[in-house]
Amino acid sequence: MRTYRFILCALLSLAFSALPLAVQSAGATAGDDGLRLPAAYTDHMVLQRRTPLHIAGQAGARCSVRVRLMRGGKVLARAATTADSRGAWSVTLRAQEAAQGLTLCVESAAAKGAPADHVLTFTDVAVGEVWLCSGQSNMAFRLEQSADAGTPEADSLLRLFDMKELWLTNAFTWSATALDSVNHLHYFRPTCWQRATPQRARRFSAVAWHFGRLLRDSLDVPVGLICNAVGGSPTESWIPRRTLEEQMPRILDRWLHSDIIQDWCRDRAAKNLGVRPDTVGDDHRRHHPYEPGYLFQAGILPLGTYDIKGAIWYQGESNAHNIEAHERLFPLLVSSWREHFGQPGRMPFYFVQLSSMNRPTWTWFRDSQRRLAAAIPHTGMAVTSDVGDSLDVHPRLKGPVGRRLGRLALHGAYGMRHVVAGGPLPARAVLREGKVEVEFERAQGLRTADGRAPITFEVAEHEGIYLPARATIVDNKIVLQCPGVGRPRLVRYGWQPFTRANVVNGEGLPLTTFRLAVE
Repeated sequence: MRTYRFILCALLSLAFSALPLAVQSAGATAGDDGLRLPAAYTDHMVLQRRTPLHIAGQAGARCSVRVRLMRGGKVLARAATTADSRGAWSVTLRAQEAAQGLTLCVESAAAKGAPADHVLTFTDVAVGEVWLCSGQSNMAFRLEQSADAGTPEADSLLRLFDMKELWLTNAFTWSATALDSVNHLHYFRPTCWQRATPQRARRFSAVAWHFGRLLRDSLDVPVGLICNAVGGSPTESWIPRRTLEEQMPRILDRWLHSDIIQDWCRDRAAKNLGVRPDTVGDDHRRHHPYEPGYLFQAGILPLGTYDIKGAIWYQGESNAHNIEAHERLFPLLVSSWREHFGQPGRMPFYFVQLSSMNRPTWTWFRDSQRRLAAAIPHTGMAVTSDVGDSLDVHPRLKGPVGRRLGRLALHGAYGMRHVVAGGPLPARAVLREGKVEVEFERAQGLRTADGRAPITFEVAEHEGIYLPARATIVDNKIVLQCPGVGRPRLVRYGWQPFTRANVVNGEGLPLTTFRLAVE
């Protein structure tokens, strides 16, 4: 693993040096020799605790580089290296426990032992838990827009790195300046780590804010949140282009024409670019954030090898039209991010199931998300069908969403087994004496949210011909009866785009949409 991480750091250092100047300039820079770090290294940053800290950057060719983490005059960790012929360098500092008030100092010198020619000093550094918060508009949705914002307070233990886009993807044609900027991967505004204040919190992601507050309150350590969500962005835009070339090359072929990509995304991109999708040739090289691979390059790669604990993800609306494609894309997203951040196969990745809304494909997509969560290790899904809006793609209740993601993290990433991770998960459906019994995980205290009988359960003998079933709760199971179905072979629940399904567990967490074969 150490060798793998070293190689990854070296490769990302090279990639960072090759990025356009507009992207590089977001990082900390000192001097003409190019001593610099990726964009996420600024004053007030949070470094990930209890893991070796991998720091990579650029300096002058063959320069000596020294890195120290200090509290006052005491050195807590140090490392030194020599930049290669291209100026790329990387070091590893030993793991640290939670702390505040630290200083990170990076120096470069012409030769080993020589006085420093250039120095980068970062103050008010904390060590704690760092999470990446990404996706599309429901993750970008600001706290001040939500219906349950409350009154946020200043919080020195909560630090925010808010990556907001320079150019909105609203329905208008971009200027020549915007087109040039996007073409050069200069899509996000320069930003820095900041302590949470009421004003900054209101402008920050509502879901990420509630997630971070739960972690901060439960763990009592500094929490750093990096948010780079982009409204409307499809899954494929967040996956490395090289991964797509190897695994799904057809999605890259004249992407504005590709039926793999949602019509809305292609039409909006064409509008922003000032072109017609039906006239764009293969040689047309205007880039857009919805382009496959673009946001990984513009929004993930500039973070470099910054150590994070895990990621939370709220996205899917822009991929719900093609469930089969998403079932290939989503595992690629998870695996590529895990590799990028040096945690192949194991980085916690928690995501939000699409909520209720009157869109025909959403029921099937929600069930696909349920199956993906079961299939990909170290992931978890927050169910939100009970806080949806039948007409609005942006439900305004964001507190439950963020806290449900927080439960998944506390249970899975931090080993708090007393915290119930989420709502009931269907395990199997069994036919016994003419009745269908549905068994669940996480079903302790199974009940209904409104105190009435369970609703929206259906059974079928043949796919496509479902009839409503009468449901009762017995010993944390659901027992279904439907005299109109001779031999029940299938059972489903919450199978409406906008559902009023009402089953929850003892923690009040909702049961997911599901469809199961009866054993």
